[in-house]
Amino acid sequence: MKDTKAKKKRQKILFRNIFVILFLILYIPSLVSWIYGNNVNTEFIREGEIESSINTNAYIVRDEIVINSPAEGKCIREKSEGERVSVNSRIATIVDNTSLELLNDLRDLDLKIIEAKRKESEKSNIFSRDLTKIEKMIDDRLIDLVDCVNQNNFSQIKSIKDQVDELILKQATIIGGYGEGSSHIESLETERDVLQNKIMGNTVDIISKYTGTVSYVVDGYENMMTEDVIEKLTVKDLENIKISERQKNYNDLTVYTNEPVLKIIKGVDYYVLFTLDKKDAVNFETGDKVEVRINDIDKIVDGIISYISEEMDGQNVVSVNIDRSLKETASFRKINIDLIKERHSGFVVPLESLVNVNEKNMTAEIIIVRANRARFVPVVIKGRDEKFAVIENVEDETSLGWKVQRYVPYVLNPKNIEEGQMIE
Repeated sequence: MKDTKAKKKRQKILFRNIFVILFLILYIPSLVSWIYGNNVNTEFIREGEIESSINTNAYIVRDEIVINSPAEGKCIREKSEGERVSVNSRIATIVDNTSLELLNDLRDLDLKIIEAKRKESEKSNIFSRDLTKIEKMIDDRLIDLVDCVNQNNFSQIKSIKDQVDELILKQATIIGGYGEGSSHIESLETERDVLQNKIMGNTVDIISKYTGTVSYVVDGYENMMTEDVIEKLTVKDLENIKISERQKNYNDLTVYTNEPVLKIIKGVDYYVLFTLDKKDAVNFETGDKVEVRINDIDKIVDGIISYISEEMDGQNVVSVNIDRSLKETASFRKINIDLIKERHSGFVVPLESLVNVNEKNMTAEIIIVRANRARFVPVVIKGRDEKFAVIENVEDETSLGWKVQRYVPYVLNPKNIEEGQMIE
């Protein structure tokens, strides 16, 4: 009886030992594989960019001269928005309401002259490639003429008309002259010249007295947002700026005597003014070189911090001096910017993929995979944010020829990885 019980006990122990051995045989390799790299996550090295920046709204301060209209009527803009002008340049022409009606008469008269010349030319039976070419050119310029009249682009009408006259003259020369209708055409042209002189007598040119950049966007802050008041402005002052309530509709060409019609921006530089929380402002000093991304025009420009105010209710007023992209920003007062403290480009990897990080020297190692083997490569950390770092190879040190390159695989989770370890 005792022998039977002892035998059964030995069998239980044997079965238990066999089970443990089988379990270890199956489990331990999986555990080793998990710890030492057969389940390692990898990614390819890619180039990119990281930056340390602050997004905020800002206001542009410039040296601006407002020019009032000398008469009532419509403004014909001779210069484009943001265009540079010199002294004595004609910027715009003011056409009074009487002249606007005469412009319509001038348009009708020009069309009559063109039609009369066309009919005179059609009397000839001569057809050639030259005549066909001239005919097409006349049609094209007529379309341009109608567009200019509809847009009140008085400055271009005369030029186009002269071109049409020249083309008609060439056409008439080919077919042998104007014929009997020439006197009628001359009469129409005389009438047109008289009408044109009346129009010119009722227009006033705006001539620039300054060299600078033209803008037709006048918002009423030109004499308030000036360089000499930057250090006097408070956080509340900036909060109270209401551009939309003061700015005239850009497409409204109606002007009134002694009211603003355009402005000249003097110089080439300007200031971008904004507020920062105290915790952000302490990271900057007057004279710091920064980059500013102007999101309204999608451009990054260099700047220098020219002023930082004392703290006001947890905020500071900051000014950045910029000497680029004046043309593109001429029509803006309020803009949205990213104030960039640091910006780095190069090989971008997650911070967690770096090992043996030296915070003092800003160096580390990254594990790349070559021929299915782990290779530790020393790198320099050029910059980083909360999640990523921009790295580059250590000069003159590439760990037996291994180095970081674009599209080379690297280990994302480098814990417990050893040099030369097999990575599948």
